Amino acid sequence: MKTKLLPLFAIISMAAFAPAHAEDIPSEGTTAYAIDSDGDVVRDNFGGCVRSIDWTKETAIAKCEGWEEPKPEPAPAPVVAPAPAPKPAPVVEKVQEDAPAAFRGFFDTNKADLKANAKEELDVYSGYMTRNPDKNIKVTGHTDSTGSEAYNQTLSEKRANAVKTYLEESGIDGNRIEAAGMGESSPVASNKTKDGRAQNRRVEIEVVK
Repeated sequence: MKTKLLPLFAIISMAAFAPAHAEDIPSEGTTAYAIDSDGDVVRDNFGGCVRSIDWTKETAIAKCEGWEEPKPEPAPAPVVAPAPAPKPAPVVEKVQEDAPAAFRGFFDTNKADLKANAKEELDVYSGYMTRNPDKNIKVTGHTDSTGSEAYNQTLSEKRANAVKTYLEESGIDGNRIEAAGMGESSPVASNKTKDGRAQNRRVEIEVVK
């Protein structure tokens, strides 16, 4: 677009009589006002900006017209990420010592005497019960079917009590040991064979609270 300016003599005249204190206003590339050789808007005797025929409200300079210039929008407040929630302290579970392997001690026919290997396993139970004073055990004696039921019942109780006595002698309180006999009522193998009867002549231990 071709810039339209006021006649040169008029611009010079206006500039000559402009107040000395008038602040220069850059033209900002607009053609809405008369522009001097420095690229500033020409001011009249009262300090007002001299408009050209291209002046419109849209092309006007706010400072020339005395309008309040739009204030820059404040920068958005920085987004502060919430502090991460503290991690819960790890739950340390008390490691419970495993109970010894299942005990099954065997006996000779019509005997309630503990064998050497049975005593070795009972020593493991003694140590376990010493380290875990809240644990108790149940000792159950069994027999094969040889002999009468009444005799076998008594023999099974003797076998259970033989285990209890051994543990008591190892320092375990007898109140923590329940001893009972089941006679020939709970076989784990056939009583018709020698090997089966040998498996049935036994004592078993169960850990209880």
